[in-house]
Amino acid sequence: MRVVLDSSILVRAFRSPGGIAYNLLFAIISGDHKLILSGEMLHEVAKVLRFPRMMQDHRRNEETIYNFIGLLTEAAEIVQIDPLIHASIRDYSDIVVLQTVILGDAEVICAGDRDFFEPPASIFLASRGIEVLTDAQLMQKLKA
Repeated sequence: MRVVLDSSILVRAFRSPGGIAYNLLFAIISGDHKLILSGEMLHEVAKVLRFPRMMQDHRRNEETIYNFIGLLTEAAEIVQIDPLIHASIRDYSDIVVLQTVILGDAEVICAGDRDFFEPPASIFLASRGIEVLTDAQLMQKLKA
């Protein structure tokens, strides 16, 4: 299965080792599945993890963040974003995730952001046969 984990899931995986997002990430990269990401998504995750309030929350240093982004880079298929590809979503800052899904030929997007579950993104994704699942739903699907 080709899967895009949105930035919120990846941030949660970093913040909570042993949590569902963390276990999901490692189930994907250690299984017969393919994690699909883009450089823009990796940049977003690194930026969020470096916010002062996040640094205080997760209590990890720069080297740990660097290593996490390196792990994602090595484990994932990285797609190049095409700014000419239009995808419908309410929050335009999420367009990079939709472009990653499309260009990476993903079958599933796992998201924590409600915008992916509601129109117009949900209609856009459904029209292309792409499932939108929460981390709990995707973990259950992987176990089935």
